Amino acid sequence: MGNAGAGRVRVVRAPKTRGLLPLVLAGALLAALPHLDFAASRSLAVLQALLPVLCLAALALGPVLAYRRAWIPATVLLGCTALSLAPVLQPVAGGACGPGEPVTVLSLNAGRGHADPSIIAAAIIASAPDVLVLVEASEPMLQALATALPQWHYTNRTGPVVTGGAVDTVILSKHPMHSEAPAARQSAGSLFDVPVAAIDHPRAGRIRVAGIHPVPPTHGPDSWAGTLATAERWTGQNTDLPLVLAGDFNATRAHPGFRALAHGFSDASPAFGPLAAATWPANGAVPAFAAIDHVLVRGLGIMDSSRIAVEGTDHLGIVAKLSSCR
Repeated sequence: MGNAGAGRVRVVRAPKTRGLLPLVLAGALLAALPHLDFAASRSLAVLQALLPVLCLAALALGPVLAYRRAWIPATVLLGCTALSLAPVLQPVAGGACGPGEPVTVLSLNAGRGHADPSIIAAAIIASAPDVLVLVEASEPMLQALATALPQWHYTNRTGPVVTGGAVDTVILSKHPMHSEAPAARQSAGSLFDVPVAAIDHPRAGRIRVAGIHPVPPTHGPDSWAGTLATAERWTGQNTDLPLVLAGDFNATRAHPGFRALAHGFSDASPAFGPLAAATWPANGAVPAFAAIDHVLVRGLGIMDSSRIAVEGTDHLGIVAKLSSCR
């Protein structure tokens, strides 16, 4: 008597988990990325700066996995992406006080003095800033900028800048001001100087401004982290006046060191809803993807902000319209 089941082969399908583990690990890394701060690491800082790009890639991959009915990997990846974005969402700009007298700040990385003075002059004419914070500036560029304007109102300033060195940040004001001790000094070549000025606005009162420009983490991760930490301690020791931190921080909200420095401040930098508007790299084939330029304020209201494009620099500038608190 023959076997009725002879010739039949039972196919046992393995569960579709082969690709799950790598996606889970990638998702876990993505979710943890903005929290990692165990050491000053060049590679880690770069990965954190690339977080918007990584999240976009994950968001693009999620629907593809869902279309292929890989529901678990798609859910894991999208969930980890949401966890990754949560700590870096920029609070909606707004003042913590009633609007008083207007105060406008223009901040720009001038690309080692190569930013086009005529375009900066046009931005100054359009926005009429009270304060200019220029990093990577040069004395020839400042002279050309003064010549490009019908009238040069920014005669009050911090000291001379040394292009290509650590002291290349300058604060200029159309109102009386006096320089204070830097918030961070160069220490054996490891810290970029952070100039500070107290500005006597005729209507808004005295405001303290610090120009921020740490060395990029790709060049000196220890110096970069040290400058952010030193500036954070300094802000905690200087609470007597409204405070503006403006410049090229070489850091985004994905960097824990920046979030620590920005704690207690409102971010007047441009944003698209809860996402910070990117400012670098500009004027190139690749669209800007990293928001490393900021205007942080404490004790001031925020009215509006916008980005400006200037030829000769790979950064977008920021015009922040602030107000004193009533």
